[in-house]
Amino acid sequence: MQLVEQYNRLCAGCPKEAFGQPQEIALAEVASILFCTLRNATLTLKKMQNQGWLIWQPGRGRGNRSVLTCLLPPADVVLGVAKEMVQRGDIKASRELIEQYQEQWTTLADDFSLWMSSQFGLRVTREKENSRVDTLRLFFDHSLQGLDPIHVLLRSQTHLVKHLFDCLVRFDLVAKSIEPNLSFYWEVDETGREWTFFLRKGVLFHHGRLLTASDVCYSLQRLQGESSKHRWLTSSIVSVVAKDEYVVVISLDEPDELFLHALSKEYMSIVPRDYVEQMGEKFAQMPVGTGPFRVVRNDESMLVLEAFQPYFGGRPFLDRIEIWCVPELPEDKQMAKGLDRSQLLLPGSHGDHELEKDEISWRGLARQEQCFQYVSFNSAKEGPLRNPAFRRRMASIFSAQELCEDLKGSREPSFVWGNRGTLVAGCEAKNDHAEETLKIGEECGYQGEILRLYTYPDLDHVEDAEWIQRRAKQYGVAIELVYAEPEELAMPAMLEAADMVIDSANVDERSELSLREFLYAGALSITHHLNVEQKEEVDRINRLLGRARTREEKQAHMASMMAFLHKMDTYVPLYSNRVEMLAHPRLSGVSLDAFGWVDFTRIFVKA
Repeated sequence: MQLVEQYNRLCAGCPKEAFGQPQEIALAEVASILFCTLRNATLTLKKMQNQGWLIWQPGRGRGNRSVLTCLLPPADVVLGVAKEMVQRGDIKASRELIEQYQEQWTTLADDFSLWMSSQFGLRVTREKENSRVDTLRLFFDHSLQGLDPIHVLLRSQTHLVKHLFDCLVRFDLVAKSIEPNLSFYWEVDETGREWTFFLRKGVLFHHGRLLTASDVCYSLQRLQGESSKHRWLTSSIVSVVAKDEYVVVISLDEPDELFLHALSKEYMSIVPRDYVEQMGEKFAQMPVGTGPFRVVRNDESMLVLEAFQPYFGGRPFLDRIEIWCVPELPEDKQMAKGLDRSQLLLPGSHGDHELEKDEISWRGLARQEQCFQYVSFNSAKEGPLRNPAFRRRMASIFSAQELCEDLKGSREPSFVWGNRGTLVAGCEAKNDHAEETLKIGEECGYQGEILRLYTYPDLDHVEDAEWIQRRAKQYGVAIELVYAEPEELAMPAMLEAADMVIDSANVDERSELSLREFLYAGALSITHHLNVEQKEEVDRINRLLGRARTREEKQAHMASMMAFLHKMDTYVPLYSNRVEMLAHPRLSGVSLDAFGWVDFTRIFVKA
């Protein structure tokens, strides 16, 4: 801001004790300092006085000098203006202002971060004829403008999509069964290939139009037709036809017992054709669905969601969710109060009463994520990893237990699809054999080539990558680390160029479907790292899994898939994260899902 810079120049050279003390100065001197005319200097001083930064008493008569009293140090002015910007919702500009002066005043950024951290949590205010408004305010380290269901990559994006959109069916986490959603009833013919869905009447999109069968057809065909990383979900769909306004028939190429589970995935959300085509690429920034919350603002400063009053599933208790883009907050505060896997649901204010953490008994929640971090080996690429013996030796040297012990943090040994995992146990057992020969040499097809390991620049991925690099070096294997943003690393060309990739598998209560996603999702490395023969065997077992009707049959085929992946040494599970959260006792409906997130539609505040 120009006015802030002018005040800074005006105060330059003033000793600290001079603030609040009247100083004689001529208007011409002020104009010289500000590099402006006498008239503009007078206007500028008036603006600063209106802001409460200074007092200007112009001299009256010849020989009477003017008196200037600077009331605030410039650093305090910058901090105050930045706070005002935040309160107006212009968080991006406030960050830029702090960045402009943080080298000049070393404590400025910390003071701003400390104040910002106090702004988050659940706030209850009174607006419009004393009506109660419940606002949950969180933050994230970057803007969340990519919210198109068929293109989301990050779990944070996917979590928000759940609150903005609906699918034909939903997966009940408690009953672990498929339940009605946009479709209240469905049936399948005797071949198991033709599914008929009957839609609810009166379901509204956020822009006010009624949902019809044509929207369902458009949404599924759109996922099939566009270059989405989630097209694997529609691979069995042959056609989607609207029989009338509220009846949709989906035909498959073969029976698939997991088809309903696929329809419940967030990427299969139903979108309004008219609005999507009207908005084009901007749809991802200002999306419209049928979900319990609607987007009212989404820019580089914040994402704002409001409860959708006519939601067919029942209006959520929260009125508003604000997610501020605040990348500069210290990491410990981000882990405490952000849109993070360890978020702290902290009330900011409840009416006029501030609720302090030390005054109450907080409720702790914790669980281990079902998702797990892994490193994959590219057996499809020309090079040493084509050799099964080399992959086996590489897998043997990466001890998940030792990685967790060395790096600590929230890392815990992985649970791979509900148990300690054949792969984990197998890798640990192989370590005994690994110690027999310290160096990995030509007997495994390795001749000193540099392997390129790709991963994200996030702190945990960097720590994992550097640990693997050090570990491999002990055995004579050279690894070069390459960091790429999620959008880059999701590109097939980059995944295919990598020798190894550190990534995270999305695993939830839909275990069989999660295994499919792990093997077929275009954004993950496994589907790009399997060679032709391995893909054929994976496809064969997957078809058997899709035909299995009983729980026992499904488990048997999953075990067969895991045994094959283990035999091929395609990847090594490293760990899962331990998620911990504190919730204020007035907050109810708070629980952690398989990804360590909280369902915002279930949160409410006790009086």
